[in-house]
Amino acid sequence: MSVPTDHRAVAAGPTTGAARHARRRDGNGAVAAPVAGAGQERAVSGRHLPALDGLRAVAVAGVVAYHLGFGWASGGYLGVDLFFVLSGFLITSLLLEEWSGAGRLDLGAFWGRRARRLLPALFLVLVAIGAYVVLNGRFGPPGATAQVDLSGLRGDALATLFYVANWHAIFAHQSYFAQFAAPSPLQHTWSLAIEEQFYLVWPLLLLALVTLAGRHWRRVGAGLCVAGAAGSAALMAVLYHGGDPTRVYFGTDTRAFDLLAGAVIAMVAAARPQPGARARLVLHAAALPAAAGLGYFWVVAGTAQGVPRSWMFQGGFLGCAALAAVVVSDVRLVAPGPLGAALSLRPLRWIGTISYGIYLWHWPVLVYLTTARTGLVGWQLDLARVGVTMAVATASFYLVERPLRRRSYHTWRARGLAPLGAAVTAAVVIISTVPAVAAPPSRSPSVAAAPVRRGTAVAGAGGFGRQTPIVLPPGTFSRSDPLRVTVLGDSVMYVAEPGIAAALGATGEVTVSSNSIPGFGLSTATVWPTEFPAMLRVQRPELVLASWSWDDNWALERPAQYTATLERAVRTLLDPGGGTTGALGVIFLQFPPSGPVVPYGTQLTAADRRLDAQRTAGQRAWNRIVESLPGVFPGRVMYLPVAPSILLDGRYSPWLPPQGRPHAPRSTWTRVRMIDNVHLCPAGVVRYADAVLADLTELYHLGSATAGWWRQSWIGDPRFNTPPGSCPDDHPPG
Repeated sequence: MSVPTDHRAVAAGPTTGAARHARRRDGNGAVAAPVAGAGQERAVSGRHLPALDGLRAVAVAGVVAYHLGFGWASGGYLGVDLFFVLSGFLITSLLLEEWSGAGRLDLGAFWGRRARRLLPALFLVLVAIGAYVVLNGRFGPPGATAQVDLSGLRGDALATLFYVANWHAIFAHQSYFAQFAAPSPLQHTWSLAIEEQFYLVWPLLLLALVTLAGRHWRRVGAGLCVAGAAGSAALMAVLYHGGDPTRVYFGTDTRAFDLLAGAVIAMVAAARPQPGARARLVLHAAALPAAAGLGYFWVVAGTAQGVPRSWMFQGGFLGCAALAAVVVSDVRLVAPGPLGAALSLRPLRWIGTISYGIYLWHWPVLVYLTTARTGLVGWQLDLARVGVTMAVATASFYLVERPLRRRSYHTWRARGLAPLGAAVTAAVVIISTVPAVAAPPSRSPSVAAAPVRRGTAVAGAGGFGRQTPIVLPPGTFSRSDPLRVTVLGDSVMYVAEPGIAAALGATGEVTVSSNSIPGFGLSTATVWPTEFPAMLRVQRPELVLASWSWDDNWALERPAQYTATLERAVRTLLDPGGGTTGALGVIFLQFPPSGPVVPYGTQLTAADRRLDAQRTAGQRAWNRIVESLPGVFPGRVMYLPVAPSILLDGRYSPWLPPQGRPHAPRSTWTRVRMIDNVHLCPAGVVRYADAVLADLTELYHLGSATAGWWRQSWIGDPRFNTPPGSCPDDHPPG
């Protein structure tokens, strides 16, 4: 979301010397209107435009509704784009009107006003989050820090403080639309970074424009803005390849068209009188359908997963920017039309006034105010979250933001407050995210009792009886030349790999290498035709153990197409060609069904249920397809249905009772899934790996695994504690 700006908009009066001398500056440093002559309609400069506050209110409401997961606001993320357009118009207008009136740009004063407007509230949010992390980690219940990745939060906070959060997220590979990760409380600050980068660079570009273009600055500037917007939108379309759209959604270069759309309006309107009656009627008539069009996009422009639809990146965002520009062109008029009058209603104006604080606070409140902490669900939890957000944003505005913005900063001591505040905030962030400060050491996550050993059935093992086994040639492996196994998959396999390696390695006859990558799938890792041969050349696996879920929608919606692609991938693993030796066999592991994928402790909404139903159906479709592959590649491909090893009576459960004791007290049950309800905790990995070990032992007559492999150092691998508290030592309620 864009940072709300002062909108004592800029003059459109004459630029004669007398008019320039008649200008004055208001308390916020905006340029006031010239004294209007007889019959001259007063322009917008120096006047408060209430409709712009109402527009901010609508924009921030869309963003909050989107983050609350309301199905009717799947495109509510476009509220950010509306803010971008509005900021592009206001900032460009203020600067151009100052140039037209005073013949110069006081960039120091401009940047000072921006600092007074933006920094106090931002410092307050960062300090509050740091304090919360420390208090919650020390006094909260077990697993209380599960929502906080301390090292990640430190990087997010420092990137936010220095307004590079968008590029930090891109280069740190943080997905704004991640399905499984515990959300950062600063995930939303990417838009503030784009705004601030605009505030820093754009005035310099405008100064160069008005200096070099002379009296033709309006025509040249409008043309350059249009060209720049088209280029930015084209770059978005070119860089978008499906999958995770974080790069094009966060990039300053690929979002500049919103800001430039607003700047085009300013290039046309700045330093000119207000439009005449006929032009105003045209703008009023155009604004209503433009607003309706935006409303339509706010309803339909997102998927059930909360991701913008692919066509949005191929012109949809640019179209919405154009619609927003039409709306802004109308509501910035001093004589409002029907839309401007509606947006000038007092409640909307007040919400717009504190919209910056609402945006800053709403996401941390959503992240931390959960069902687990409040006992509330459904609309009651949503109402509490909105109420807390409004209360904190109101207090921030009246107690911090407005008083600090109004005070004088003419002394060197006063001017040093901003860097001092930044230094103190950075210190608080760094200190509060030190693990020993934020979360004192607690017990390690418990691991299930020793796996069931020989002589009894191993849960999840032995389901391959009708398949043609993958027969390894005699002498393929021995203790001196172990069987080489590569684990291939997504984040679920990445988390399970240490336990699988420990279990198979405990036989002394197997070595395991990992090629699992979070987010892997044939639909996401589209370079697999070249990466698979490269992996085979380096790791030289004799067997590949594979499982992933990121192709579930593809497998569900276009099973024939996906089956053909998967078969081609299998052939590449078995016979890559080009002199590279393929694997002797590929063994697919049944992907374990996941639970409700919602932030830890939050309620399950109707949208979540629909999404989970679709995900479950997709996982089943993927399992069905890979289960059919042994028939296509007899003796080269197998499918091991090992998921029951971590299921309760065939269904998902975060906890499982001790093996062989299904009616044991719940206080003895062990957590087998992370709090994201998808990935495995050490106890779950032990059971899953034990089933894999049992099947491979039967197939290849491996030696007995050394006892105790299930409690070796691998259970302390950092991936089981990312983010911290992912595997709390807890038990089922009740």
